[in-house]
Order: sequence, then structure tokens, then C-alpha cells
Amino acid sequence: MIQVAFQSNPRDFLNKCGSFLEKDEVEHNLILTLCQNAEKKLKKGEKADIRCSILTDNGDFILAAVQTPPHNLVLSKSSQPDIEKLAETLAKNNFKFPGIVGPSDVTSVFSDKWTELTGQKSIEYMDQIIYVLKNVVLPPPVDGELCFAGQREVNLVAEWISAFSKSALPKAEQISEKDAKLQAEELARSGRMAFWSVGGKPVAQASVSGTEGVARINRVYTPPENRGKGYASAVVAHLSKLQLDQGRKMCCLYADARNPVSNSIYRKIGYEFVGRSSLYVLDKN
Repeated sequence: MIQVAFQSNPRDFLNKCGSFLEKDEVEHNLILTLCQNAEKKLKKGEKADIRCSILTDNGDFILAAVQTPPHNLVLSKSSQPDIEKLAETLAKNNFKFPGIVGPSDVTSVFSDKWTELTGQKSIEYMDQIIYVLKNVVLPPPVDGELCFAGQREVNLVAEWISAFSKSALPKAEQISEKDAKLQAEELARSGRMAFWSVGGKPVAQASVSGTEGVARINRVYTPPENRGKGYASAVVAHLSKLQLDQGRKMCCLYADARNPVSNSIYRKIGYEFVGRSSLYVLDKN
């Protein structure tokens, strides 16, 4: 019998399907990160608004979905093609989200069913390649060094996060200046935002998140005036190497499949194709 179970406690959710998710820890890095972050908040006594759903057939795992409202619904890989029951159940329970992200084959089926059920049109906004790296190939040397943002750099980080958001994300996912500042402060406080710095001046950035075992490199951004000089390659390569040197077993990142420049950069420093992910944006109406 096909059933959908809901969980608001991330540990209960992971106890039920964590073993499946961890078999493909790179493809499921975002889901696992959301759950781990929620667990950390709960341990601190803070509120963790997370909605987890599990689709099973006679107790056997089929598909999982995680959302931290009001953000996108994140889907896992599926053990079988029949996943429409999850869309039907979420629609009946009046779930709302601006977009759907996950493995391309799964998100395509889910978004088509969601449109059929709700009338919300979906558009594939981004086709992404999922990369994994276990050994870094350092690029040709360029002037500068890897540094981490501190309190003095918060305003610059916020400015670049906002620019990255506008250039890479759909309008519903773009963040306000206020939220960009909050993100910048948290990234600086936690030591997760790196710069490539030339003569003490930041020229490119990349941040790190992910699980304890797999680092996820994101927010890679170089302002237009600094592009074409090897700074993005340098910051991503050296930040990735640092994660491996500090004990993480691998790094991953998501790259826009339609951007040949960024894909070339990542492949040259050792990132290898592992899967495909799609982001579908839903019509508000």
C-alpha cells in the first residue's frame, strides 16, 4: 500500500530514510544539510521550521521531500517511477512553495503532476550539473591568497551575495538587502565565506556548507571587473582543498549546465559529473 508520512522532527525523518539518502550523499546533500541544520537549532532550543514527507510502498522507501517554508520543495532520488501520490498528498494538504528542486527525472514528473493538480504552471528555470570532487587539481598560480571574511567584510559579502542572487536565482528566490546582510553576518561569524584576496583586496568569493562528510561549495561569485583572471578557479580550488585537508571525504557543487565558463573551471580543478538536478519555478497563480 502506497502511503505518505509527515515528519516535523528531522531526526525522526532521518531515522526512517537516512540510510537511503546517505547512499547518494552528494545528490542528497541539500536535504541532509537542511535536516542537520534543523537538528542543531533544536538542540539550542531554537525553532526549526522544517516539513519532511516520505512516500513508501508497503513500508519500502520510494521518495522523500523536505521544505523549510517559505522556500523551495527539495526532492530526493526515487527508488521507482511512480511518485505521483506524493504530489497528490501535498496538494490535498495545501502545501505552498515557490519552486521544486531535485534530480531532473523526479522533478520533471512531480512538477507536471503538480501543475495538473493545482493549475500552477511550472517552468524549468535551471538545469544544473552536480559535481563531486575527491582530489583537487590546483589551477595555474595567480596572485593572491585564500582568506576568510570577518566582520570588516560583512558589507562587501552582503553586496556580492545580493549580486549573485540576482544573477543566478529566480525572482522568487532572490533575497532582499536585509536578508543578504543577515546571511553575510552569519557566514562571517561561522567562518564559511572565503575570498581570493589580492594585495589585501577581495576579488572573488565562494562559501561552504554541507554535511559533516561532504562539503558543498556555493555562492561562487566574481564581480565583472575581476573576471577572466583566474580568481574564481583559485578560490574554489583552494577552498575545496582546505575542506579535504580538514577531513571531509569529498566536496560537491551545483553548476548551471548552460554556463560553459563555470563548468570548464570546475572540471579543470577535478570536479566530476555525478548527476543532474533541475529547478522548476511555479507560477504564483
